[in-house]
Amino acid sequence: MSRIKSKKHVGIYQQLLVNGDVSYYYNYKDIDGKKIWVNVGKKSDGYSERDAAVQRRKALADISSLDEPLYIQKRRQQEVVKVRELAQKYFDEKKSMKNHRDAYLKYLNKIDPVFGNKNIYKLKVEDIKNFKTYLIEVEKYRPASVNYYLALLRAIINYAIDTDTINIEKNPSNEVKLLKLNNERQRILSEDELELLLAALVHNPKAYLFVLIGICTGARPRSILQLKRKDIDVGNDKISFLPIKNGPQYTMAVHEKLQITLYDWVRHLAPEEFIFFRENPKIDKTNHISYIAMKNRIQPMMNTLFNEGLEANDRINKVSLYTLRHSFGSLLSAKGANAFVIKKLMNHANIKMTDRYIKVPHAEAKKYIDAIF
Repeated sequence: MSRIKSKKHVGIYQQLLVNGDVSYYYNYKDIDGKKIWVNVGKKSDGYSERDAAVQRRKALADISSLDEPLYIQKRRQQEVVKVRELAQKYFDEKKSMKNHRDAYLKYLNKIDPVFGNKNIYKLKVEDIKNFKTYLIEVEKYRPASVNYYLALLRAIINYAIDTDTINIEKNPSNEVKLLKLNNERQRILSEDELELLLAALVHNPKAYLFVLIGICTGARPRSILQLKRKDIDVGNDKISFLPIKNGPQYTMAVHEKLQITLYDWVRHLAPEEFIFFRENPKIDKTNHISYIAMKNRIQPMMNTLFNEGLEANDRINKVSLYTLRHSFGSLLSAKGANAFVIKKLMNHANIKMTDRYIKVPHAEAKKYIDAIF
């Protein structure tokens, strides 16, 4: 029977034998460009796809330690495959991935102007390092944003390699280290500040509702954007969210301050229509607006009210859409909710993620200390 290509490992194949056993193979090109097939062994003898992948990596490592083969040098001089072509194929095939539109827009905005016309066979590690430096020093992007663009470029090239669109053994972007992140956010909004923000957005109904849902549920911004009419259970005062990071759909009670505004907003929507539907260039209730579009509606007001004098990349103290979620968790703690309640309401994967919200006021701590003896 013919060999079947592995879905997990590049260059690995398996062949089903007549007796029901499975034989594993790998292939690679030697120093002269000749394709070599190697039979690793049978499943009945204890071999697996992973063993084949390990042996293939060793064979490639042995070749890479030699001078680059002449046939590869000539091919790279003659063949032209632009990064833009690889990106287009990547996004065409990945339309079902989360936040596809946002990722594509970010590619067009920052990556394509720099690398779009670049021949992938002439793309060097130094080119990508220079791009990283540009994002940090010129654009003043915070580490998370820099890492996003580097990871997106890496994913595009990796996909081209895995699908045999290009013939390179190493992705140059893999050699560029991502920045270390400090994900701790210290800034939260008080109840008075939350009221101030809502008052400032009262004439922007969609932004107002988004912030109100964020305040009253602590849901992640992208989970809020994915809400549909069917996710709102008016009869039982419940709202269901699709998680962005982990687990199944989760449900929360609808805060009394949210009920009137939310229920009035959704009463004319069909079950499958999005609450935060697109309006540009025309009304399209079958698609939600992008994260960037919603951020552009709200962030300027947040900057005016809370971020004056802060550096643009001050992630710790800057108020952003995610501050709504962190404020929700901190206010729950201040109202006396224990760690397990906060974990449940914020849909955390484990209790360690909840620790940042557990803050014991000095007066409260002193009360327990004084009661010891």
